[in-house]
Amino acid sequence: MAAKKKARRKNSRVRALGPFGFLIRVESGRVVIDGKNGGNIRARGQPWVKFRRDPATVPGYKILCTVFSFNDQPNSESAWAFTGVPPTDWLTVDFRRKLLKPEKGASQLVFKYTIEVAGAVPADPVIIIEH
Repeated sequence: MAAKKKARRKNSRVRALGPFGFLIRVESGRVVIDGKNGGNIRARGQPWVKFRRDPATVPGYKILCTVFSFNDQPNSESAWAFTGVPPTDWLTVDFRRKLLKPEKGASQLVFKYTIEVAGAVPADPVIIIEH
């Protein structure tokens, strides 16, 4: 007798993807984000994201965010993908925040974020947060 497959309940919660942890370092004059998918994040819910720096190559870093603009759209506008107020100074400590959650009715939020380190080519991965 074949085993019955368990049907997924309609009201069952979808698990959040994450948490995400990344190491920021500089290699050959370029910012490198070590961690899953090179810093690109596809998340569900409000998982934690943590950035830490390699003190040997990164004296400080900045995190900047914009709304992701597709090829046919004008330049993107500043935005913040994380909870809380964006830091204004160079970070020398770990950065740990939750991602924003899409508002009710929105299917997802898409951001482009940039990690800047003085004197290095910045890294600019993408954050996709699904409802």
